[in-house]
Amino acid sequence: MSIYSILDSIRKQPGLYLGSKSITSLSHYLDGYQAAEREFAPKRKGLLFPLPFQYMHDYTSYRLKNPRSSMGWHDQILRLCEGDEEAALWKFYELYDGFIRVRMRKYWKAVLSKENIAWNNQMEHAYTIRPKKSGTGPCGFNELTYVKEPVYLEPLAVYMIELTIPAYILAVETASDIQPKPSFFTSPESARETGHFPEGAEIYFGPIGSWEEFTGRTLAFHKSIVVQ
Repeated sequence: MSIYSILDSIRKQPGLYLGSKSITSLSHYLDGYQAAEREFAPKRKGLLFPLPFQYMHDYTSYRLKNPRSSMGWHDQILRLCEGDEEAALWKFYELYDGFIRVRMRKYWKAVLSKENIAWNNQMEHAYTIRPKKSGTGPCGFNELTYVKEPVYLEPLAVYMIELTIPAYILAVETASDIQPKPSFFTSPESARETGHFPEGAEIYFGPIGSWEEFTGRTLAFHKSIVVQ
């Protein structure tokens, strides 16, 4: 069952799933559901839309006119409803109905050059710290260490997608999956170039020579879609 299906079920019977008509209870429920989904559910493949639920934060900020709010969707909506948990729950569903209707207008694709891939792999401008098991510790358990690695492993291409709301998103294709960045950009320039919040494509890959434009109503992938 997808998170969209479970949200539809909760809407019909919130007390059965949450114990109360409360946006805080909904937030806690979804946190647990998404943690289990990341661990055990098969990776999402195929259509990118409706957008992965991780975009609900930026969509809420967009709809409530809270640009780049550091608060999550739960706190933004609860503040709007002056702490009324039940009113905030139904306000969430009002926003959610708009969120799941967001679609694509068009997209651009840039196949990464050897120079772009080298920029990512050199880690001079951006990198990530990933956990890695190493050897066996003194008590017989694998030790967990953290290593510096490129943000993207074996990157191939970048997609910039214009949405049916005034926003853009980025997705990076690697040899194994598709990794959308869970943030909205306000313009194609901020998505393509080196804006630092959120980070544009050139932060990771340096100057990108050309973007090919495509039109269509949707965008499907044959690889797993993994939102980082």
